[in-house]
Amino acid sequence: MKLLLDEHISGRVADRLRERGHDVIAVAAYSKLRGATDRKVFELAQRQGRAVVTYDRDDFEGLARESDGFNRGHHGLVVVHPVRIPSRDIARLTDALDHFLQGPELGQGFMIWLQEAK
Repeated sequence: MKLLLDEHISGRVADRLRERGHDVIAVAAYSKLRGATDRKVFELAQRQGRAVVTYDRDDFEGLARESDGFNRGHHGLVVVHPVRIPSRDIARLTDALDHFLQGPELGQGFMIWLQEAK
């Protein structure tokens, strides 16, 4: 599974995940993407076949539901709880995403809350 990390997630998380063999890009690492609307980020993820990882549940959940409503589907949405896995805790966030990526393939159209690696 390929991931696109939303703007509020450090590019260092993507770097660490790539070191572990995962296909991950971060909005924060691309100057042309920084400040882009959530819709543009979501659309880029869909064009590239990536699930979006975000702390912004409301906006991205709405975009995912809209895409489903138009029968376009989407490549997935991974929501991170800001209290359980704060964005500043790069190691915990990296480990949780690595654990998620090693799990079963979820197919298209999934929306999940990211769980900590145990």
